[in-house]
Amino acid sequence: GDDPFVHQAWLQGHSVTAIDLVPEAVAAMRKQFAADIEWKAEKQPNGDGKVWRHTSGRATLYEGDVLERRPELLNSFDAVYDKDSFGAIDKSMRAPFCKRIAEYSKDDAVVYVEVKYRRDPSTRHSAGPPYHVEEADLMDPSNFGDSFQYVAGLGEVYDIGNAAMSQTAHILRRKARGPIE
Repeated sequence: GDDPFVHQAWLQGHSVTAIDLVPEAVAAMRKQFAADIEWKAEKQPNGDGKVWRHTSGRATLYEGDVLERRPELLNSFDAVYDKDSFGAIDKSMRAPFCKRIAEYSKDDAVVYVEVKYRRDPSTRHSAGPPYHVEEADLMDPSNFGDSFQYVAGLGEVYDIGNAAMSQTAHILRRKARGPIE
């Protein structure tokens, strides 16, 4: 909710969709756009949370679990921005999370993933969340590896003011789907 990326992409003329579990985060994101009167709320079909649609028709905010399958989002995104989700969710949830991102991404879509990098090697595999994440974690075949290719590691992207960890980023590209997918 406090990250300005969605709003900035919208200001540049892009259609944007965001999913956040926390209602307060969705409310904070809506406020970045302007007055609440520019948004219309709908109940989600399963009854969990709301879907907020901006009157411009170019911004949709889902309040709910990213793991929930939303058929209207299948094969619809050219770009995905993951701000810390992969590294914050329990490791047992990573495979379904990555599957959902793959389902929502168009062939050749770009995925930008921001994660934490723990500086002390002794805490990399024992501490979290946020969990320490490297290329190998992302590209594990049960995570992004089956559906995405690794494009680049960007290293530290900005200072988070934490001596124990840094904010790093990785770029992935969606592989073309086979005839079965």
